[in-house]
Amino acid sequence: MPGDFDLVKERIDLVQLIGEKIALKRAGRTYKGLCPFHAEKTPSFTVDPERRTYKCFGCGVFGDAFTWLEKQDGLDAGEALRVLADRAGVQLTRRTPEVREHEKKLLAANDTALFYFRQALRGTTAGKAAAEYLVQRGIEPATVERFGLGYAPDIRDGLLLYLRKKGFTDQEAIAAGLVIEHERGLFDRFRDRLMVPIRDSKGRTVAFAGRAMRAGQPAKYINSPRTDLFDKSATLFALDVAKTQMRRSSEAVIVEGQLDAVSCHQAGLDNVVASMGTALTVQQYQMLNDMRLDREQGANARAIVAFDGDAPGTASAEKRGRELLRVIYSAPDRAGRGELGRRERLPVHVAVLPEGKDPDDLARSDPPGLRALLKEARPVLEFLIEQVRRRSDLANPDGRRRFLAETLPLLADETDPLTRDLYLGTLSRLTGAGEETLRQELAGARRPRGMERPPAPFSQGPGPARPVENGQRAAPSGQPELERYLMAQLVQFPEEAGRFELDPEDLTDPDLRAIFELLRAGERPGPRYPAQLAAVAAALGASAPQPSDEDQAVRAIEMAAQRLRDRNLRQRIEEKRAARARGDGDIGGLDAEIDRLTDELTRLMHARERDTAPGRPAPEDEDE
Repeated sequence: MPGDFDLVKERIDLVQLIGEKIALKRAGRTYKGLCPFHAEKTPSFTVDPERRTYKCFGCGVFGDAFTWLEKQDGLDAGEALRVLADRAGVQLTRRTPEVREHEKKLLAANDTALFYFRQALRGTTAGKAAAEYLVQRGIEPATVERFGLGYAPDIRDGLLLYLRKKGFTDQEAIAAGLVIEHERGLFDRFRDRLMVPIRDSKGRTVAFAGRAMRAGQPAKYINSPRTDLFDKSATLFALDVAKTQMRRSSEAVIVEGQLDAVSCHQAGLDNVVASMGTALTVQQYQMLNDMRLDREQGANARAIVAFDGDAPGTASAEKRGRELLRVIYSAPDRAGRGELGRRERLPVHVAVLPEGKDPDDLARSDPPGLRALLKEARPVLEFLIEQVRRRSDLANPDGRRRFLAETLPLLADETDPLTRDLYLGTLSRLTGAGEETLRQELAGARRPRGMERPPAPFSQGPGPARPVENGQRAAPSGQPELERYLMAQLVQFPEEAGRFELDPEDLTDPDLRAIFELLRAGERPGPRYPAQLAAVAAALGASAPQPSDEDQAVRAIEMAAQRLRDRNLRQRIEEKRAARARGDGDIGGLDAEIDRLTDELTRLMHARERDTAPGRPAPEDEDE
């Protein structure tokens, strides 16, 4: 397990820390600004979020978060550690010289065991059988070396005797998890198994996993027990070799078994880690979240959990998906004050492999197919709703009621109002239930978080909805209110009308559509408006809720515009699909239009994710 210093350094956002004192601008994978340690006009001060260091190429100053506070605030090393630990929500432990010496001993014991296992693979008769097993699994010699794979001989106390020979006490061997103490004596924990060293993020061997190689062995994997160096629930296998590519691609892939991860890396998927079990833990998710993968790709950052396609298939995947959702929503914030907000959460997507396959199989037999499956991974909420839909009878009221009884609680812990509304829209379309009704039901299901629930972002606008004219599509349930809410805000802030990817045809009310086109053309409400439109604009302005500040209003406009555009794109897609199913019109043309609308919807969702991405730089700080 990482020490206090390492844990604090991992959790501190160095860009944010330094950005509180100087202006930083993204420059590729790093951030640049004017050096605070010498006078300059051209920025030469660089912050590297991946290495968690800063360097000025003008004066040569170099350091990390700790030296930054020491230089900027005049703190000594101990004070800097305490300040940053409080900022990161890390509770410092008292590590006496004796404790540090004990940990060094355990690391040395693990290194000695690693040498023993690797030598056994290379130089014993039984090791040849293990080497053949690796060949059968398609694991290449270079991969064996990269991951330090070895073999534990089927000898009761072979490692114990070797550790004694190298100067380790029996208690040190037990404390490292390498030897088991039993009433019949001491014996090796790992025997007749392929050995996979488990390393921390710094590449130090902190534990081992023993993989069964033949039928009849009692467990597929035997892991080291919890020790002063190792906690399985707070460790990700292969993070030391995957973290660089994870940051570069802004994507982390999580598989279950260690050899799954090994095969994936051999196939060129270098951003893969293993949870060493069937479920991602809160601590493991927090580790990924702390890496701030959004630094490079913004909203495209995500973690993908690959579920084996094993029996009972998707039923098992659904169960694991529900557990995964619980993990995401229960992860604490950086200061340990409660659940993460939407802007702080790394999005998690789910990829379900074909039945009977695991990542190891696909990495060896079909790497392009595995990449394609991972690319198509869906958000865990979307995946779960689809799983419930597949086994629900939505053709009758009872089936729809049961469907909602299962799916609404999935949204109960979602803190982002736009995300909630988008999924409520999905549930409304699937069941025909009104969105306001669903919103009220969801409010009853949501658990208290020690804060007031934010007010509903969309309120009733002025007057009744106008009838649809000139063959316009009928507005979906709740849309007239959403249109009037959006236009009421835009009348107050007309300069925002041209900022969003909204088509006039997204507005079903002709008057609102006409006002929107005038606003987008830069024409504010006034005497140049036709009398009817001027009256409508005045009523809209009078009915608009008063925001607490302009930033809140702009965000509300953005949310409403995105939601309206999303609704209409989905409605048009459904209309085209229905027409295709009926055989109305040219099938090829309908397919092309469905593809175009789907691409547009995908771009909209990506834009929305960029706007809600954690750590997103302000617009003026982005590259041109």
